Amino acid sequence: TIITMSRASKVMMVVPIPKINLIPESEVMDREAKYISRLADVTLSGELIKRANRDFHEMEQQRGDRERWERYLQCDGLPPPHDPVKVRTFIAKMRHFDDIETNNSMSWILSVDERCILNQNIFRVDKTRETTSKTSDDPGKHYEINIQMCLDTLRLMDIILDNDAELERLSNSVQVEIMKVYNEVEEEVNNQFNRLTYRILRLQNSYMNTADNKVTTWSYKSEAWQLDLWGLLNVSILFDQLEVPVMLAELKSTGVEVQMPMSVLTDCLTIRCLHTDFDNISQFAKSFEPAITFSANFPRAGIVDMQESLINEWIMQLDLQDKTMNEMIRRREEYEEVMLLIAERTEQAAREAKQKEGEQSKIVIPRAPKEPPMVAKGMFPDIYSDFLKLEDSEYVGYLDEVYHPRNLDMYPGEINLRDYIMIGGIYAIMFVRRPDQTQFQKFNIILHEDGRVLHTMPDIVADLGRRSTEISRKSREANMGSRIMIEDNALPYFIVTLQLPPGLCKWSEPVVCQYLCEEMMVSDNRRGSDWYVSEQDAMKRLSETASAMRSSRVSVDSSSNIFRPSIRMMLRQSHVPSIIDLLHGQERLTIENFLLKKQLNHLETRNLERFAMPRIISSFKMPTDVLEAMPDVEGHKAKKGLVKRPENEATTVTKRPELKFDYAAQVDTPERVFPFFPYATPLKYIDRDEPQMIGEGTMQGLIQDLEDIKHKYVAKSIDLLIQPNEPEKKDKDKKNKDKDKEMEKEEIVLEKAPPESKSKKHTQAQRRTKSILSNASKFSLKELQEVNHWTEKYIKDTVFDPATNRLTFKTDRLGYIGLAFKRYEHFPFRDWSLQPNEENPDELILTVETMHVRIFFYISAKGVRGYVTDLYKGYTAKPVKYLNIEEPISDFRQLRKLFLSKNINIFAEQDASFYIDKGYFSMKHVATEHHTYNLMALHCKTMKFYRSSWNRLAERRDIIMGMKIAKDTSDYSEVTLRITPEKTTFVTITENCSDQVDVIVLTYQNTWRNIGNFTDLHQAITSMVLTATELRNKDSVLLYFVRRMLMQLRILSFA
Repeated sequence: TIITMSRASKVMMVVPIPKINLIPESEVMDREAKYISRLADVTLSGELIKRANRDFHEMEQQRGDRERWERYLQCDGLPPPHDPVKVRTFIAKMRHFDDIETNNSMSWILSVDERCILNQNIFRVDKTRETTSKTSDDPGKHYEINIQMCLDTLRLMDIILDNDAELERLSNSVQVEIMKVYNEVEEEVNNQFNRLTYRILRLQNSYMNTADNKVTTWSYKSEAWQLDLWGLLNVSILFDQLEVPVMLAELKSTGVEVQMPMSVLTDCLTIRCLHTDFDNISQFAKSFEPAITFSANFPRAGIVDMQESLINEWIMQLDLQDKTMNEMIRRREEYEEVMLLIAERTEQAAREAKQKEGEQSKIVIPRAPKEPPMVAKGMFPDIYSDFLKLEDSEYVGYLDEVYHPRNLDMYPGEINLRDYIMIGGIYAIMFVRRPDQTQFQKFNIILHEDGRVLHTMPDIVADLGRRSTEISRKSREANMGSRIMIEDNALPYFIVTLQLPPGLCKWSEPVVCQYLCEEMMVSDNRRGSDWYVSEQDAMKRLSETASAMRSSRVSVDSSSNIFRPSIRMMLRQSHVPSIIDLLHGQERLTIENFLLKKQLNHLETRNLERFAMPRIISSFKMPTDVLEAMPDVEGHKAKKGLVKRPENEATTVTKRPELKFDYAAQVDTPERVFPFFPYATPLKYIDRDEPQMIGEGTMQGLIQDLEDIKHKYVAKSIDLLIQPNEPEKKDKDKKNKDKDKEMEKEEIVLEKAPPESKSKKHTQAQRRTKSILSNASKFSLKELQEVNHWTEKYIKDTVFDPATNRLTFKTDRLGYIGLAFKRYEHFPFRDWSLQPNEENPDELILTVETMHVRIFFYISAKGVRGYVTDLYKGYTAKPVKYLNIEEPISDFRQLRKLFLSKNINIFAEQDASFYIDKGYFSMKHVATEHHTYNLMALHCKTMKFYRSSWNRLAERRDIIMGMKIAKDTSDYSEVTLRITPEKTTFVTITENCSDQVDVIVLTYQNTWRNIGNFTDLHQAITSMVLTATELRNKDSVLLYFVRRMLMQLRILSFA
């Protein structure tokens, strides 16, 4: 340790000296030469992949041109997904022709004439009900076509946004407009359902069927959605005299039954139940995705490209080496200063002892500190172990800051969509209001309102405190075997029963939840974790992020860092101001800078009002306002009455003092406690008359002053949040008093400190200020906001019957109902292997075993096919196939959708490590993992790759996998590889004993195959098969599909 003087306070500080090893300059140069050689090797193997990627992108562009031409020749009515104007035109046309179709629809009941058959005229027309009902139109088919066209349009737009080659053709402005139109098409799907419902209800006698003249129903079932309408006819029903104080609505098309309590039963009650296989509402939920952290510098651990990762890590090591060297030199200088101070005080004490014999010297001589190591010439600190710790802490810290579940502010009963996933579709069960209508013999009257818009009633809640009517014993016995629940604790609730598809709940039971909009206390995360940062700094970061995105024209979603948010994610969280303008390329609004001390024209006055007022708090006081409030500025007040002015006395004029803004005089007003500022447009200035016109008296200087004042207001509210409680404050004050006494004792000792202590004091004060701000960043202001979320707060007594696949639950309200399954139920993977197909040389077999099933993927240039079966231990002649894909699929969105529909999720997100809790796994170094996937796809026709059981126990920078020559039937070519960012080796692995239970120590023993230094997997394979480069996978499309499949599954991290 070393004892140093604190520049911020007059106390001694004991700072530990870390032990740092030194290496000679020759070893540093050797390491640099190895890095350059490694970079060259990685570039050589990476060029093979990049060449195949360029060929694939060219073929994708050609395929896109062919699809556009084929779509043009089909004339299917779908708009081009890359043209937002034509998509909006498509929506307008759909609405126009739908209005024509609706207005032309007539009630066929008005044409019914049962007496027409009594006429003996040979030209009579049969107008009986049975014959006329056959001429009725079916609005369900019309709306099924419209809705399917909207869904097809959304599918095409998804392909555009997820295809790298297609994104190259689109400018940033077009991408933004496509995302806007995407939401408009989703809204149009909901409007189509509402139009269909209103059209059925306005002609309920024509479309709806009744069996007992009390209840009327209508059903329609299509491939993507099902719709049921259930309602009471306009007849007199005595609800208080019902045999059972409930009513059961059987909705056969959607497979839903709703038992309604007495408290909600009214005349003309109507329920609409809509079940959709697609989910368009979860994307608006609070926990759908983590908040965006806008930064131009994401963690180096998220870099995908191996070459770029090596360069960044080497630069990181050089920076760390320079900082360590400077720190060692600084500690040595401080040590020499302390030793010099000891020598001076020792000499001073000796002089005083001679002068004042017999008196005790008051000079305190500090104890000699431990001597720090001296950095000799030509020696450098060895910082590789520190670099590994720093790189890992940067990665873990970023995951904890951005993806940790605590950042989502989840409340009890709330469904975390990062941990759960909505499967099985969405059930929209709600009460609707139908238009009043009166039926006459030859005409009917319909009373439309509010532009013929369907009104839903989501506010209807069952009265749980209402006392239910007593049920007679006879009624109970009669309904004992029926589907009506007559228990006393079930009568006040809605009892909802869902008929689920078989196999959906085979591996786990769902959590029933409701989609609600409620007012909750939510943290203001509009600026992520750096919400206290100035708006100019935030906008600067946004600008750099957007410019970086615009520079990468090949792919925006799969940019150089996996943590960089995609365009879709950025636009979905568009509550950050001006993010759309950033993507348009309009980072800052450009205005002309001008002088304020002149007569302003109309434009300058307007700009001053437009851009200065949003940056000013409501009770802000300018110096002029302060002067007007001062009582004695204009001289003494005139006395009442007539006073004769002396003739010889000169008139005194009080000069107005010049005041500048005093922030400290205005911080205690109540408006400053929690200040609110509206969004202010960031500005960019140009100087036409005088170049570089910056400072006081200009528009730019005024705006900058207002921004500085605004940031002080925000910092004031932070100080209020971080103040301690009263008991803590008393303890702290007591400690400060004791500390002050010690400082008074040492004040004499530190009087003669070096003059540099003042500058050091200023530095320490700055560090303390930064520390306070960093601690304040952990707090976030919470405000009451309307939040959309999935919650199980109002769901009770959920019961699932696996024999009938019926799910029953109680609730006090209806609405959007969904089934939330554990997202990572099948994680981690138990086993995997990748090998060529012996029957088809142009096809590869990827086998993945999850916690519940075994999946076989057959990957070819046409796409991916396969099936899902049980975990059989031996050969099975006819295995059970839970999912069978016979035709190859090239769209990975469709492949993902198929697996999710069967509750088989094998695709992990970036935050999966926080939610997988069923076994061991080890997240791997991103660049090394992706580079390994590339090389596996490159040599997949020559080698067989398989899982190693040691991989899940290895560290993040160590990838352990097995490999053998595919055509070798013996075990002699089986090897175990250890792949790190620095090198690749053939090893045998053993586990050592550890003193800690949670720490696993592996020992790697190199084998005889390490005849050279192998940089990556490519060199290790070529050492086993000399012709591996000539035998590599030269099919660019097949290579792309294998790479994409491996990167989607991430088998090296989750197995």
